[in-house]
Amino acid sequence: MDSNSKKNDDKISMLKIFLNGTLLAVIIAVPAIISTVIFHYVIKTNLIITITAGIITLFVAMGFAYKISKKLSL
Repeated sequence: MDSNSKKNDDKISMLKIFLNGTLLAVIIAVPAIISTVIFHYVIKTNLIITITAGIITLFVAMGFAYKISKKLSL
């Protein structure tokens, strides 16, 4: 009986890990994509400015994702 409950706990924890990873990937990727699209198509800036804005947005989003990952790991 213990082995069955342990297997279920392992599956749930693996699912939680995958869901948390997916959430963090979305938190990192979506703002960078949105800012790049806005800078390129709406504001119509230069390509170098667009890439720079996208990279800055990625680093900011990674900072937030780092803080969120600490809270999710508990």
